[in-house]
Amino acid sequence: MAEPLALNNKSMLTRRELEILEYVTLGLSAKEVARHINISPRTVDRHVECARLKLRARNRTHMVACAVKAGLLRMEPACD
Repeated sequence: MAEPLALNNKSMLTRRELEILEYVTLGLSAKEVARHINISPRTVDRHVECARLKLRARNRTHMVACAVKAGLLRMEPACD
């Protein structure tokens, strides 16, 4: 099994990928993210896929876990 890439900084993911990744951690769908940042759902999907590949993650859930482990996201208390 491939290990997630060791990321030393946030430069591996683009600002937009990081922004969308933060929305993904909130459980938003591509359509919901698209509405928030005024782009198409297909563009959101493309950014998610690029981030997933860069993090060498198997799916969206694994992508979030890899991003947390790499220090790209902070863990905050779950649902209110």
